[in-house]
Amino acid sequence: MRCVRLPALASLILLLITESASASAFVRGAWYRLGDDDPGASVADIGIDPTRDSFSEHRDLSRFFSPHYAADVPPLGPQPNKFSMAFANQSLGGPGIPGFYGRFSALGMFEQGYALETWVKSASLFVGPGSTDNQLIAYNGDPPNNSGFGFFREGANYVARVGIFERLLGPAGELEWHHLAYIQSLGASSYYYDGKLIAQNTTDPIPNPATGGFWIGGRNTGSADVELFNGWIDEVRYQSFNPLAAGAFDPTNFLITVPEPTTTALLILAIIPFSFRRFSLP
Repeated sequence: MRCVRLPALASLILLLITESASASAFVRGAWYRLGDDDPGASVADIGIDPTRDSFSEHRDLSRFFSPHYAADVPPLGPQPNKFSMAFANQSLGGPGIPGFYGRFSALGMFEQGYALETWVKSASLFVGPGSTDNQLIAYNGDPPNNSGFGFFREGANYVARVGIFERLLGPAGELEWHHLAYIQSLGASSYYYDGKLIAQNTTDPIPNPATGGFWIGGRNTGSADVELFNGWIDEVRYQSFNPLAAGAFDPTNFLITVPEPTTTALLILAIIPFSFRRFSLP
């Protein structure tokens, strides 16, 4: 008897093993596509309240004021991708329209590894006095109280911030999409800008447990709206993972097509969202 189906069977077994490993490695998280999974989203409309978390735990974000859907999306980001979110807190060539998204409970840091990434495009560097200082892009926690980690625009640069500590990632530029990523894995901090490793060490501060919420485009303190961002944000994804099961976490795990992913990496990228939807903890 000829075993003509052995290659297909072997591929299926490999897929199931990889899926199981992925499920155990990537345990908790949230993925905010900022329009693509929001029902009824349409360009120029005010964002839905709440905007949806695409992973199975549905840690949706509440809308504050009036962020708008936009058709401008990162060309090297995940596809298909129809929308980003415009946060015109100063102006985007017109009047300022305040708006951001967030929730008052932070995303849990359940494992010894966690990764945060996003795509971001800043508006003009010179839209008003002081307008380029200290703009929150995505943050899990409460920066002034030295809690959690995330990304800010600080002057003309993008930075990763761990509480009150900052690490320069790269220039904000003007009207250009950039991909930012931060990884903490077994005490090692890694920082990426457009898919390239900027710094990696075991001496930078490890984030304290996140408290105070998860925020995109600005933050509400309970009494004020602060650190408002001016520009476009897309594809904010947080993952809490087991480094011993996941192995090395590198750019092929991110929502970016540069550098070009290998075939194995593409398989992992395809499985991770599926694993979250089926195997996330309650």
